Amino acid sequence: MDTSTERDVRLFNLSWVEVKEWLKETDTILIPMGSCEQHGPHLPCGVDTFAGEYVALKAAEKARVPVAPTINYGYSPFHMRRNEPGTLTISSETYFHFLFEIGLSCVWHGFSKIVYVTGHTSNAPVIDRVVRALKYRTGAIAVNYAADTEVFAELCRDLLDKPDELPGWHAGEIETSSCLLIKPECCHLDRIKRCLPHHVDWMPEKFSKDSGSGFEIKYEGYPVRMALEQEEYSATGVMGNPELGSREKGEKIYTRMIDLFTRFLLDLKSVKVDVKNRDYNERY
Repeated sequence: MDTSTERDVRLFNLSWVEVKEWLKETDTILIPMGSCEQHGPHLPCGVDTFAGEYVALKAAEKARVPVAPTINYGYSPFHMRRNEPGTLTISSETYFHFLFEIGLSCVWHGFSKIVYVTGHTSNAPVIDRVVRALKYRTGAIAVNYAADTEVFAELCRDLLDKPDELPGWHAGEIETSSCLLIKPECCHLDRIKRCLPHHVDWMPEKFSKDSGSGFEIKYEGYPVRMALEQEEYSATGVMGNPELGSREKGEKIYTRMIDLFTRFLLDLKSVKVDVKNRDYNERY
């Protein structure tokens, strides 16, 4: 009897017997992650983690690949606001080693395609280092797959009411829709307030802020990479218009994104890879 379509995809729920069965079927594994980060007065700190895990689990069930335990923390130094507590961040160097060694563990056990699924945009620079390090060290295919709302905004513009009001940024239209779909019991709609980025007070007028990024500002309209704190350009921790969010919109957006990710995984599963090194000697 073929039980592969009934087998739980969640590694945490499996014994080594079921993990061996998965390895007979596929050499692909997902590692979902997000952050613990303030998301304004109306959304919980786990929004990014909820999104990354939701997309990973739904797509994994369709594509039939296992999913490692979700990583609930991320790289969020610019969200350490003084008056809006809740963000827990990890240094980029610590986070790199943490993610890299989880990947090494997966490769050691026989997985050859490691897909990091992040619901938090600012994890991306660290994950980029990780996937390259895994490739050079082992020969495995490692992927940094964005399941965050900034990407969703570009692929779902037709589903948005006001694409010019930063729908994909922090606690805005898409993240509010996301949470109303995934964790409605954690949403406080009575606290919703529209908030767009304002000028960074200590910068000359030629510098402008029109995105939620903690790494970018514009000079005479030209984007410049610069380290900023979110409280320098957002009064509440919100970046966008959460009043436009709805559960129905969340369902449409996530259906589209999960279908896309499922197609990606099915094609990735068909790729053959020759892993040259499965050693994991730094176990101390």
